[in-house]
Amino acid sequence: MFPPKRSSLLFVALLMNVVWGFCVAIAADFENEIQPLLTRYGCNSGGCHGKASGQNGFKLSLFGFDSQADYEEIVDRARGRRVNVATPEQSLLLLKSIGAVPHGGGTRFAPTSQAYEVLRQWISDGVPPASPTAPRLLAIRIEPSERSLGSGDQVSLRVMASYSDQQERDVTKHSAFASNLDVVASVSEEGVVTAGKESGEATVMARFMGQVAVFTAILPHGIPLAQIDNFPARNYIDELTIAKWKKLGLTPTPVCDDSTFIRRVTLDANGRLPTAKEVREFLADQNPNKRAEWIDRLLDAPEYASYFALRWGSVLRNSNLAGADQASYAFHNWLKDMLARNRPYDEFVRGIIAASGEWQDAPAINWYWQSRDDQLHQVTADTAQVFLGQRLQCARCHHHPYEKWSQDDYYGLAGFFTRLGRKSFGQPPPYFASPTATTGEKNPRTGKVPDPRYLSGEAAVFSAEEDPRHGLVDWMAKPENPFFAKSLVNRLWGHFFGRGLVHEVDDMRATNPASNPQLLDALAKDFIDHQFDMQHICRVMLNSSVYQLGSEPTEGNQKDRQNFARYYGRRMIAEVFLDSVDQATGTKTKFNGVASSARAVDLPHENFGSHFLDTFDRPRRVTGCECERSSGATLAQVLTLANSDEIESKIGDAQGVITRLLKDQRSFDEIVDELYLGSLSRFPTSDERIKTKYFVDAVENKTEAYQDLLWTLLNSREFMFNH
Repeated sequence: MFPPKRSSLLFVALLMNVVWGFCVAIAADFENEIQPLLTRYGCNSGGCHGKASGQNGFKLSLFGFDSQADYEEIVDRARGRRVNVATPEQSLLLLKSIGAVPHGGGTRFAPTSQAYEVLRQWISDGVPPASPTAPRLLAIRIEPSERSLGSGDQVSLRVMASYSDQQERDVTKHSAFASNLDVVASVSEEGVVTAGKESGEATVMARFMGQVAVFTAILPHGIPLAQIDNFPARNYIDELTIAKWKKLGLTPTPVCDDSTFIRRVTLDANGRLPTAKEVREFLADQNPNKRAEWIDRLLDAPEYASYFALRWGSVLRNSNLAGADQASYAFHNWLKDMLARNRPYDEFVRGIIAASGEWQDAPAINWYWQSRDDQLHQVTADTAQVFLGQRLQCARCHHHPYEKWSQDDYYGLAGFFTRLGRKSFGQPPPYFASPTATTGEKNPRTGKVPDPRYLSGEAAVFSAEEDPRHGLVDWMAKPENPFFAKSLVNRLWGHFFGRGLVHEVDDMRATNPASNPQLLDALAKDFIDHQFDMQHICRVMLNSSVYQLGSEPTEGNQKDRQNFARYYGRRMIAEVFLDSVDQATGTKTKFNGVASSARAVDLPHENFGSHFLDTFDRPRRVTGCECERSSGATLAQVLTLANSDEIESKIGDAQGVITRLLKDQRSFDEIVDELYLGSLSRFPTSDERIKTKYFVDAVENKTEAYQDLLWTLLNSREFMFNH
């Protein structure tokens, strides 16, 4: 039965509209269609037209972060010769892309490609700009997000983009891909991941129009395990690490012995060696809880605050440059006091970020003095890197190449510091909060002082009487903040375990994911639940069985580099190393301007003269990055330990340990035990004792013989490394 005539007409009209919609091409939107092509084929990359100076007079924003400027550059600049609306095929933009005319970047795509046709059609349509009503990109995701692979296996990735009109599009063909570890997993331009021959984990980044997403390729080190035997799980750190080991087929090194433990944890928590007396007592103690009790003792000791004040002073760039000597002492003492009293981390950070006044009343103001240029750009970058784990420096000039951060994000954060004024007197001049914009950066794109905006994207509004910096810390301390707590627990994890769950510890971008995301989340939650108690989170880490593993690799974890199946030994930092040499030799290095009892870790800034500290890479405190400390060895370090006058004089010091032991007429066994306990925190093995006895008996001058023994211990890897 046919429908009524009126309905038939309506049906035909609807059909015509549908067919018409298919027949008429919709003009490409510049931001949604053209920019992705320029990014996909590398036109706006840092090595081509996206670099700061452009290329051969043609300059695009890096990875297309500024669509309006790029549109004007293509359509209006160079007298409009880059596009030819009348004859699109003769447009310089197309001719260079297909290699029809000389092009430094070579041929980017073929005349028969979809990319060519999209660009040609856009030019033919009159090069329309980005439409204000067109849907805008919100985020991208990658499918799958994780996959366990075998060598040679392949997986095709799919990139889905979410837009403001609630629609999703497959943008795989327009996305750029990169792997952070090609030997584990490489990726093609089309998004096909190929597993390599090396086991481990690789992160593949997909980038599309300023948004990034990651895929994790896992190549297990062994056959996945159902359980981990002979490993005592003491807390959630152990449980979550076990889960990862099972997936990767890793088995841990057995838990270390008591000698190794007391040396390791004392160095990590107090920045010093345990004394020979402390080692003897610890080894003799039969209390099954002695490790936990020793950890509590270390965290309550004044050396804990001194050591971590040194570590914080380095990344906060506490220096005495430009006459700020007294202020640097005051800032150092403030850091030490906050740590000794175990003040909550959010209070600690507020005292730095929202510091105001003169250094006598607000010592943390010295943090601002280190950024004493009128732009204060270092403060913005350091706030993001030190307290949020985000490296925003790139976004000051262009979109971050490996993150979602744009110039708007950078200058939104800079907006919290625009009311910061500085008086003209004092050393250093005091800072103060002002109700009007006085100091700070201007956005180069707008030429205006930026309004504050949180990194979450939310705008921040403050009255004339409010200090925006307090609002910034309030936002940081919110439980839902995705950066603040994770940044601190990752930094502490890196300190205690030799490597962060995210490596480097202050580079926590989406394209550099944690080796164990569930563990990082759990640590951050625990930290928040305990009101940002720094000693609590240190105690949890140190009491874990993972921290107490031995450092020797085994067959079951030899290839592990980031999943903590063994303790990762590393060289002592310069200040701790000098103090350890002093302690092992029974001497004391003197520094001008501090108490005679002060250790190297007690020094408030970096400008205390010491050839030893400089040789072993004491940081100059010019950046807020942990990377200022180098872990690599140099020839100068080897020569300093092997034959420098400084080491020679410490070993042979008239008040040193060897002189004292001989003066007390100690026996051979007592002297050897004391030297081993004082330097390596253990008794010598039977073989070491026999060989040492043979050596000492063969040397006529016993003083020189014992000095040679101590010299050998100081030059051993076992002494120089925390292991």
